[in-house]
Amino acid sequence: MRNKAAWRGALICLAVVLALGAALVSCSKPKHTAEEMRAVLGELLPKSAELNEIYFGDGLPTNRDENAVRAFYESFDTDIAAISYEPVDPACGYETVDDIKAATLEVFTEEYAEFLFDRAFTGISALFDEGTDTEHRTTAVYAMYLEQDGFLTKRVNLKDDAIPLGRTYDLDSLEVLRENETGVQVRLKSFFGGEPSVDVEMWLTETENGWRLDSPTY
Repeated sequence: MRNKAAWRGALICLAVVLALGAALVSCSKPKHTAEEMRAVLGELLPKSAELNEIYFGDGLPTNRDENAVRAFYESFDTDIAAISYEPVDPACGYETVDDIKAATLEVFTEEYAEFLFDRAFTGISALFDEGTDTEHRTTAVYAMYLEQDGFLTKRVNLKDDAIPLGRTYDLDSLEVLRENETGVQVRLKSFFGGEPSVDVEMWLTETENGWRLDSPTY
């Protein structure tokens, strides 16, 4: 009886080990192939490049229609020189903050988009002397885009905060590194100014509305 129990215990242990091994193999093997992810990034990367220009570059083009610009400035009851925003050209395809947000959510995850939204539409402020009688908050970076009297506007000194853009990617070099319940991590070669640059790793998440980037692409 003792031998039978020992054999039974050994068989159970062996079954558990085999099951765990199979589970580990199935978890480590990516479900999505490099070919699939190339197709996904082939659609998302060009859209992200346009958004990078909006959030990190010179920003949206400004309106050159004299009548529209005049109407915009006349909507302010102040000196023109004190106005720090200028109207965006509606011909660019973006007429409201919601238009920019909608385009962003077609490319990036909601989590990454929130970071972009805070930077672009809220601005960045710093808290000083927290918890004291002199506690105060000072704006460090003003919002990039605001809506004013029916106009979508851009901060006039946006170029001062711009970063170098223009990174491109070699989709043929893409490889899937790993994936889990949150998404797929890929790596691919990049170029900057036409010259080879660093290899870039990105996370992508499959949502109910399709694949979205959860990483910057600039």
